[in-house]
Amino acid sequence: MNLRPSAADEGLLYAAERWTPADAELWGRWRQSLRAEHRTDALLPLQAVLSGLVAFRHLENHSLSMPVTDFRPHLHAVHVAYDWALELVEQLRNDDEPARPLQSVRAPLGEPQSSLRSLERSLMDARRVSARLLELPVVDAGAFQSSNDLFRRDLARNEFFEPPEPLEFSNVAELMSPEGLTPELQSWKSTAAKMTTMLAFLTLLRAHRFLGIADRQIGEDDGLYRGHVVVASVRRELRTLTRFLLVQGVETFADELEARLFSFDAHHITGAREEITKASSELTELRESVEALAMELHSTVRTALDGALPEVDPQNGYALPAERMRSGIREVRATVKDAAKQLRGLGRPTRTPRTERKSERVRKNDQQDIWAFRFILRAFVAKASVASVGADDWSDTGSLEFVGEFVRHFRLFGPRLTRATDYSRRGPLTRALSPLSRREAIDAASLSLATNECILFLKHLDEALAELPQSMLAPFDKSKAAAQLRGYLAAAKDRSASDRAAAGAFGLTA
Repeated sequence: MNLRPSAADEGLLYAAERWTPADAELWGRWRQSLRAEHRTDALLPLQAVLSGLVAFRHLENHSLSMPVTDFRPHLHAVHVAYDWALELVEQLRNDDEPARPLQSVRAPLGEPQSSLRSLERSLMDARRVSARLLELPVVDAGAFQSSNDLFRRDLARNEFFEPPEPLEFSNVAELMSPEGLTPELQSWKSTAAKMTTMLAFLTLLRAHRFLGIADRQIGEDDGLYRGHVVVASVRRELRTLTRFLLVQGVETFADELEARLFSFDAHHITGAREEITKASSELTELRESVEALAMELHSTVRTALDGALPEVDPQNGYALPAERMRSGIREVRATVKDAAKQLRGLGRPTRTPRTERKSERVRKNDQQDIWAFRFILRAFVAKASVASVGADDWSDTGSLEFVGEFVRHFRLFGPRLTRATDYSRRGPLTRALSPLSRREAIDAASLSLATNECILFLKHLDEALAELPQSMLAPFDKSKAAAQLRGYLAAAKDRSASDRAAAGAFGLTA
């Protein structure tokens, strides 16, 4: 197969480029003049922190699990990010300036060096303003956002270092070569499907790299605040991607179906009825897969990155919030990587179908997890079936604690097992459970819908396990499996709780 990119596919890839070809060429030459380690250790982190500073200004990109009246920790995080950005700018300037011949002091700098100098001045001004505001006894939301606006206005005038908006890219070649998506782009007939696939994949690549940068910062001084700023950018990016897939996906698959229908010869349209029906069925499955992918991203980001920004110099130190954030970042990063793999496979032509038992789709190493997760599902269904749903009862947060526990456990088992067992209602199940991750969104209707979907999934897992041939069953010690199940439950529980309390939430005893 010839996997070289066609001119059309290469042009489509660069359609996401916001720069003119001349500017992109200028940037590319300057970027190549940098040392390799500075391209990865300074330039990419600088792009991440600048994107984070733009996103951090908006409270919707924060983890505001509790009402906030004093925004000193948030302003401190911004101040720390300014310091970090200035360090990165200095590395890039030191790398660039010795390579240039000596010139007159008054000689103008070329681009993007001139934009880099402008960025440095903007960062220094913003750092001075934030330092003065941090001297106030209380920083309200207005002061916090106004100080950010000063920097954002300067940054908006910077030709080469203004961060791109979500689903927008500067110098696409930094993320991926045209060959990177060629097989996937060639599998789609409509331009809309190709563009949707390309934008989603590039967004996931960028989010994955930014999360890696945030993860590496947590171990540094003030690294937790740096991480929160970068994560704000990822929150905004993935939230926009989720909406894009759920809304644009509908039009995309409609265009793809139309393109596939037009590919049939009009003189043989009657004879192609089976192929047309198959194409329609495949596109319906694709749409459900994309919806499930989007909702899984949405749910994981909301729940895994829900740790609040710590106070400045907390009495108990940063160890616990840092560990929580590191775990959340790695969970989201794994979800993003998995979503990218799913996305790459969506448009590929399906293999010739053959008759197969459901048990053949269940891998041996999933057997133990299916066995364990059935108990969690049964416990949730039992508790949800008798939960009080009166308006006066919802004020008792403890009565609904099991719901949040179950959502965390589902993230450990659910998405993988729905794929491993080829569960046909993966999309409806994910959509039903997504609202349960937010305490304020839980009501009688949402809990009932989630319970019904879990009952169907439980029945599906029971059947999958029952139909597994004895020859495929990997023997395992059920006592050991039960102990590992308690470990799963304890891992999903807050670290301040004991293992016994985590297991007890679902009626399991040590």
